[in-house]
Parts: sequence; structure tokens; C-alpha cells
Amino acid sequence: MMSSKSSTAETQSSERKPLGICVMGLPLRSSDTSLRDGLFHEYKKHGKVTSVQVLGQGEERYSVVSFRKPEDAAKALEASQDKMFFGKKIKVMAHEGVEVEDNEFRPPEAECDEYHPKATRTLFVGNLEKEITTQELRDRFKSFGEIIDIDIKRQGAVSAYAFVQYADITSVVKSLRKMEGEHIGANKIKLGFGKSMPTNCVWLDNLSESVTEKLLCQQFGRYGEVSHAVIDRCKGRALIYFTSMDTAQYAVNEMRSRILKKKRIQ
Repeated sequence: MMSSKSSTAETQSSERKPLGICVMGLPLRSSDTSLRDGLFHEYKKHGKVTSVQVLGQGEERYSVVSFRKPEDAAKALEASQDKMFFGKKIKVMAHEGVEVEDNEFRPPEAECDEYHPKATRTLFVGNLEKEITTQELRDRFKSFGEIIDIDIKRQGAVSAYAFVQYADITSVVKSLRKMEGEHIGANKIKLGFGKSMPTNCVWLDNLSESVTEKLLCQQFGRYGEVSHAVIDRCKGRALIYFTSMDTAQYAVNEMRSRILKKKRIQ
């Protein structure tokens, strides 16, 4: 015999509205990671996205996008009819979604921090009005940190995008968290980490006061020949110069987020 408690739970479960959507017909050439990132940014405008799962392989691959509230899932479903994603028409259906507790899941935006694998000191700002000026961008983004340079790229007669280089990664993270989805002029901007150009110089931040140039040369020398290192004691930063770009890039990939003298380096 079923207890009244389990009977009630079953009734509530059957009455629960869908918390997610199932996206099918995904482009074959896109990786799981790019699909997750793309779907998150595409659907977060409809509400709080709690998870994006990409399942299956090849033509059978599909994604489940889950929301915090069922009404947000309903809005996303309605907005997805005849929708194009990455140049391909997708098919979207309601899905029960994945119900996740706050303490069990960090939503995608919470992963946007100084230790993100793609984190750089450069902020990408997309979907800008064609007439946007350097001063306008500086005025909008200077409150998040020291701006080193702003590079605007015009895209024909349609729109523009820009790269805003800050003095540190923390400023980029602040910008991403505060300005994502905001408008500059009539356009809703798109933000992300800008790609850094490969050089033979590795930039470090959040250094411990006890770190020395000698220690840095020893630690990073494991990845290739280091010519010298320079530390800015006032700001807790350092520059490490390798003899080649390849070894410098290897060191960046290996040392990102490592603990050095009890502090997690950036």
C-alpha cells in the first residue's frame, strides 16, 4: 500500500511544470564546449539558467537546458520556434529539466572568475553601434579598473566590436559580471574574455610577498629556458621572459591557478 506521503509526492511530481528545454538538430562541427557556451549565452536572456548538458554523439547529439523557474523554460521554448543556432535550424521541445540545489551547482556565470581557463586581461565587447568611440567605451568601463588600451574593430556598415585591455584580470571579471546584457546606445552588448596574443612573456598577478625573481625562474624554468623575471612589489605582479613563445605558452597552461607560496596565482 502506498503511504499518503509518497502519494502526495507523486502527485506533486506529476503536476510539476517543465524546468527545461531539449534542443535537437545541433550543428555537427561544433564541439560540446562551444555548444554549451553558445546555448548558455543564447538562453540566459530568458531567465536563470542552472545547467546546460550536451548529450549523445553525431546527428543524435542533443542538449538539455535547465532553468530555475518553469515560466522561464516556457519563455525559452516559445522563443525557440523556427530558431537558427550556429547557422543551423534547431528543433526545441519541453523537457523536465534538471532540478539542482544551489549548493550543488555553480551556474555558468559563477564560473566566470580570475581562474577561468580562458581568462585574460582583455575584455571582448561585441554588438556595438558602428559609430561607437573610444571615449564612450572608456567612460562605460573605466569604473571596473585601470584601462591600458581600447581597440575598436568596424564590421562594414552593420556593427562594431572592441577589445578593452585592463591592467589585471580581476577588472575584466568585474566588467563581465556587471555589464553582460547591458545596452550601450541602442545595442545590447555581448561580452567575453578576449584572446591574448602569444608572446615570450608571461604575466602573473596575485603574487605572495615572499616570492623572488630567483624562485620564479626556478618554477617556470621547468617548462623552458627563462631569460629573466621582473617583479612589481607594489602591485604583486611579475613578468617572466622566456626564450621562445612556445615554452611561454606551455608555462601559462601548466601554471594557471597554481598555488605559489600559499597564494593562487593569476
